[in-house]
Amino acid sequence: MRRLFLPLVLVCASSAWAGPEWVRGKIVAPPLERQVTIQHEAIKSIHMGAMTMPFMVDEKVSLKTFKVGDHVKFTVQVDGEHLKITALKHTK
Repeated sequence: MRRLFLPLVLVCASSAWAGPEWVRGKIVAPPLERQVTIQHEAIKSIHMGAMTMPFMVDEKVSLKTFKVGDHVKFTVQVDGEHLKITALKHTK
């Protein structure tokens, strides 16, 4: 039983179990219906450096309260050939 404990702890501590990576950024163009352009920090989970780029936005995410200049944090996932924001929140 003791031999199984350490591997189990290591698996639970891995990034796969840690949940989505939250990325900080700033909205730099008016949000469109399902797209927003963000100047963002590096996204370590997908090995992407800091840059400014448009992201597709999941239909569950509302962009109604977001505008140019807002500081945000978001989660992103690979969706085919695109990156899709799956959660988006205001930050201070």
